[in-house]
Amino acid sequence: MRRFFTFTALALVFVMVLTGCAPAVAGDLMANVKAAEKPSSPAEPDQAYIDSVSDFSFNLLRESLANKGNLLVSPASVYLALAMTLNGSDTTTRAAMLAALSASGLDLDQMNSVGRDWMTLLMNTDGKTKLSIANSIWFREGFDADPAFLQRNADYYSAAARALNFADPGAVGIINGWVKTATNGTIDKIVERIDSDVVMYLINAIYFKAEWQQKFIFANTRERAFQAPDGEEIVKFMHDTRSMTYLDDGSTTGVLLPYSDGRYAFVALLPDEGTDARTLAADMKSAMWSNLLSSRREVSVELALPKFEVRYEDSLVGEMTALGMGEAFEGGKADFSLINAGRRKDLYISEIKHKTFIRVDEEGTEAAAVTSVEIRETSAPMRDVQLTFDRPFIYALVDTVTGLPLFIGILEEVTSNK
Repeated sequence: MRRFFTFTALALVFVMVLTGCAPAVAGDLMANVKAAEKPSSPAEPDQAYIDSVSDFSFNLLRESLANKGNLLVSPASVYLALAMTLNGSDTTTRAAMLAALSASGLDLDQMNSVGRDWMTLLMNTDGKTKLSIANSIWFREGFDADPAFLQRNADYYSAAARALNFADPGAVGIINGWVKTATNGTIDKIVERIDSDVVMYLINAIYFKAEWQQKFIFANTRERAFQAPDGEEIVKFMHDTRSMTYLDDGSTTGVLLPYSDGRYAFVALLPDEGTDARTLAADMKSAMWSNLLSSRREVSVELALPKFEVRYEDSLVGEMTALGMGEAFEGGKADFSLINAGRRKDLYISEIKHKTFIRVDEEGTEAAAVTSVEIRETSAPMRDVQLTFDRPFIYALVDTVTGLPLFIGILEEVTSNK
């Protein structure tokens, strides 16, 4: 699996936690699941929720550094997809997931209500900025999805729910068609195939497109050298000299470039000489990030920033296991009993697939992310031994109370088995 990384793209994810709202396909929402109305004037997220998302963002970054090459993650997309999944978790599995999301101090109701308000606020953009989020739940026809689980995700995440015949080859195309629409064609698929024991997908899709407050001039774009780890590359750089928001905490410098609506911005951080981007990312924590943003001041900057386009994909099972929610991936141990009406504990997360895209040019930025949480039923237990009676054997009919054989024999020939 090839992965791509640009540190400026990664910094963007931290600043513009993308969200909003996208329409569902007609008929998707189950007839008995109608989303509750959202507050018209919600409050900004409280500090506990902000700390949770922030800490998770840098933890996810740190755990993703093992992937070689370009790296681009959307902590917001992963956080929201797992927050939806949390509504079906219980007992120790819920506690492990909350810990992995740096949300042990939050209860589920708080996560849901603040998350809903946060999304509502962030989708309020101007005409030059588009910010959308779409959440969906797809489950196998015949699976007894719990109505309360679907209702909570509709109320708080505007998650459309749809039952599909997963055995139909067309089901993959339906889900991927939804993903492509939700990301404005930038990400065309998240599901490759649907195995027979898959019962549900919980998917978050995010799309962002915005113009700079002050665009780069095309005539000032020219080639220059970029020092890649494997050697020098000659690429196109955008250039501008003007008053900009400069960041400097004494060890790291950078620039903050606002988009047209003013709420969102692009951040690029340049490691000091002798420190590479991965080392900086490994050391980055919420406090350091906060200090960097607090250090901002307006100065005249001569800026050269490469134009770039990045596509990235990864399975996040390893990263989330390292963050402490390994139990959720263990069939027979995970507790997602609140997903199904029968309260069975035979469900587990089998995959968290994450895809991202970003393009940065003179006009502005376009970015998208999709996170899919795949739920399966526990497969048949592994066998310690295998027996094949393909040679003569003894058999008996036994009184199990006394242990006495009522019949006993040896089978040497199978004269008729029709």
